Amino acid sequence: MTDWTWEYLPDAEHVVGGLDPALRRDVEKLAARLADAASVRYLGDPPSHESGVSRLLDHAEGRLMIWYQEHRRQSTILVVRIAHLG
Repeated sequence: MTDWTWEYLPDAEHVVGGLDPALRRDVEKLAARLADAASVRYLGDPPSHESGVSRLLDHAEGRLMIWYQEHRRQSTILVVRIAHLG
């Protein structure tokens, strides 16, 4: 099993800048869980004919929605956008 990580793309300021700290922690917990799920789902490197980067994916929990990509070659979840229905 490969240890996956996550990061903001392009950076935290663009994705979660200005959010309440508690909401930002919720986003980071969700991103960590997505990375844990990817580490179980993907074994080994992607086939050479694949780019290794997924299309834009989304996941919602409660009032929080996160858009992300899975970068298989780097074993990284890239968080690109969030929405909070508050």
